[in-house]
Amino acid sequence: MSLAEVLHDLGEVIFPFRCLGCDDLIDQGSGRLFCPSCAVKVHFIRGSLCDICGTTFPDSSAENHLCGECLEKKPFFSRARAIFSYEDVILNAIHQFKYKNNLSIGEMLASFMADFSFPGMDLTGYTLIVPVPLHIKRLRERGFNQSLVLARAVGKKRQIPVDFSVLKRHRYTQTQTGYHKQERKQNIRGAFEVHNAEKISGQTILLIDDVFTTGATVNECAKVLIRAGAREVSVLTLARVLPHHFNARSADE
Repeated sequence: MSLAEVLHDLGEVIFPFRCLGCDDLIDQGSGRLFCPSCAVKVHFIRGSLCDICGTTFPDSSAENHLCGECLEKKPFFSRARAIFSYEDVILNAIHQFKYKNNLSIGEMLASFMADFSFPGMDLTGYTLIVPVPLHIKRLRERGFNQSLVLARAVGKKRQIPVDFSVLKRHRYTQTQTGYHKQERKQNIRGAFEVHNAEKISGQTILLIDDVFTTGATVNECAKVLIRAGAREVSVLTLARVLPHHFNARSADE
């Protein structure tokens, strides 16, 4: 047995792999994040999607097409995709990562995100990854930026450079939780700015965040990046709030 195999087996004994939903032990070699009981509560974003924003059409059997909102007014980002519906065990896992400082859960979610094949997204053409930034006040409160944890995992796996300094949140905003779509747009307007615009000139950017709720935050970021010279901006998130699941506990930023 090699040293690497010994260390792997020892790690499983000292740090056993646990379900992100209920904390029960699961087989680390299975590549799963959840035990069978929790896995049935996890809903992947799949089926017929809006080509741009990635919302689902649960009652449509048609191929991908644009939703009413994207037909009426296209966002500044070219495409947005998410892995999970933001509910049940996924919602709780992300809350443990984001608000309870559970970085082990964050690292596992980040690793899963890095390996995931997003429908309708070929990541090989992107030249830069930018995480959605936190205001310095909130960063000090939380101690880390959850979007940067995700961005670094995706960047390492896909061999795309990550720049967390080019996009700044220069205006402190109230949490988006509980706001409706128009209120979210107003709350986040003018909150971001680009530093060193030459770094993003002509770049094809992947903007990464943890949750897509109404899209107000990522669209504001994409607007600022495009106006500063980025060629294209697409969005990846761990989860998104589907229209029929929107509620007051939805993600803030």
